[in-house]
Amino acid sequence: MMERMKKNRQTPNWHLPETTAATEVLPRWFKWAYTGRGLAYSLNFVLMMQITYYSTDILGMPAGIVGMLLLLSKVVDAMTDLIFGYIIDRTNSKLGKGRPYDLFVPVMWFGTVLLFSTPDFGIVGKSIYVFILYALVNSVCSTFLLASDPVYQSRAIRSDKNRMFITTFQGIFALIFSTLVGIMMPQLIKGLGSTKSGWTVIALLFAVPLSILGSIRFMTIKEVNTTPAASSTGTNRLSVKNGLRLLGKNKLVIILCMLSLCSNAISSITQATATYYFKWIFGDVGMASLVSLPTMLTPLFLLVTPILCNKYGTGRILKIGMLSSILGFLIRMVLGVNLTGILIGSLFVAIGFIPIGTLINIYEMECMDYGQWKNGTRIEGMITSAVGFSIKVGSALGSGILGLLMGLSGYISSETVTTQSDTALSMIKILFNLVPLIISLIAFVISLNYTIDKDRAEMNSALQK
Repeated sequence: MMERMKKNRQTPNWHLPETTAATEVLPRWFKWAYTGRGLAYSLNFVLMMQITYYSTDILGMPAGIVGMLLLLSKVVDAMTDLIFGYIIDRTNSKLGKGRPYDLFVPVMWFGTVLLFSTPDFGIVGKSIYVFILYALVNSVCSTFLLASDPVYQSRAIRSDKNRMFITTFQGIFALIFSTLVGIMMPQLIKGLGSTKSGWTVIALLFAVPLSILGSIRFMTIKEVNTTPAASSTGTNRLSVKNGLRLLGKNKLVIILCMLSLCSNAISSITQATATYYFKWIFGDVGMASLVSLPTMLTPLFLLVTPILCNKYGTGRILKIGMLSSILGFLIRMVLGVNLTGILIGSLFVAIGFIPIGTLINIYEMECMDYGQWKNGTRIEGMITSAVGFSIKVGSALGSGILGLLMGLSGYISSETVTTQSDTALSMIKILFNLVPLIISLIAFVISLNYTIDKDRAEMNSALQK
């Protein structure tokens, strides 16, 4: 305790070249400056979850077409993600390796405003416009931001303990505000979201402050750990073919990608379906705010997550999280159309997604270490791009499943419609609970193969040598 208090009294030395991981002391403002970028990205993700509802009920586009557009956008992602990761691996600028790509934060929000300001071009014109803007935000901006973030962090912070602290702090901060926005979003939709111009206002309310806030990290935090021990493997000379080969030989990356895909598909389906669920099942779209209320308690669980990870291992905590989400959806299904059941079940679901949702950078860096240990070569940008690709595929897959199943159920896409068929109403209920439950079960089975806990001691010892 005395040693920790002594360290806290030390002058911050994060920026000094002679600082090591063991002696690193971060300034107090560091955590606040670092968090803005994560918050800007998280809230963009929350707003983009409404693209299906916006496209069907505001733009009047058929649900089936919307679902296909979101799925087709992943073809663009398939061509950009690993390529952008390869670009990051080869980046060696004066600003650093991962830091320059924070400049995509304002670009991402500019594209989001344009997306939620779709002109009245007719169905074909709207489809092309939505596809292009959605691809810009997700396939370009989000790709660079997701792929570069762990690379930036590994070079801005030396100590593993400081990385865990900053990651946890950022996760709590982003989770609280994402929850608040999730609670506020149905009210904004109810108040402003009945017209296209209202959606432009909603997008601008987020875009202006978050573009500024998301740029603070770039302006204040430089990369200081420019030659991490694992960088000496020569990733700058790594070809795309060899990078893909090494990705395929890293089982933890494959598992993490599959889990990221599943968790984001669940998140996309449940968040988007909530708007439909409370509009048509409960009769008041504003009540969708209640689903996000239990998430306000999850920062308390996030506070102890690093402690639990250190004691029991990140792999075990990941599995426990999957089980919690399964229990949550079961509770919502058993109790049916019941607000108490929805609130309790949603709390277990939110807790379950804490590890894979907020500690993703930690898991990615584990994959980097594991790959170097097993294959003798460290790749970073391509790993984060692969995980980022999975995140976006999961998100789009969830939106695509939602759009396709809603279309097949006979859901009528029009703001003037006052009733829906029994088939459409049943499909909304299935998408709200049953579909995410099935995906959660699949994710739990996959998580059983994430074996980093039993390999950690041997891996760390070998990497240190």
